[in-house]
Amino acid sequence: MATSSDFKSIAEQRLKTVEFLMANQEWGVAVYIMGFVLECVLKTLTCKVLNLSTYPEVQSTKNQKITSYFLTHDFDMLLIISGASQIFGLSGEGASSWSGFTQEYTKSGAWTSIRYEAICKFDEKTTRKLYAYLTAEPDGIIPILERKELW
Repeated sequence: MATSSDFKSIAEQRLKTVEFLMANQEWGVAVYIMGFVLECVLKTLTCKVLNLSTYPEVQSTKNQKITSYFLTHDFDMLLIISGASQIFGLSGEGASSWSGFTQEYTKSGAWTSIRYEAICKFDEKTTRKLYAYLTAEPDGIIPILERKELW
């Protein structure tokens, strides 16, 4: 499975893809990939915090409960195992960016279902707002993690 550096590299590459898609007004796909970026960011943190050489795979443990914590796309679950709850929790400095991104993003259910939607629910304004929550200085999710030297 991927290492912390692999996830970071993937996230950085996908952010470039998001920028390309936004420039070409592909709002739905850009939003979907932003979710993937956040997932990779959180998995990067998880590897660092838990001092894991690679992110756990399906067969990494016989305990199914432990495996289910890692094999998820759920942002809140990933936030907990990444150790970043104190940063993005209700009273954390990144609370507004986290809640802005995740609430808007998951309004209609699981974010992974976006890829199956025939009609895009995200317009330019919402897509740009989500991108700002993720990347804008100084309070975006990624800039906060960079300042804390976690990213």
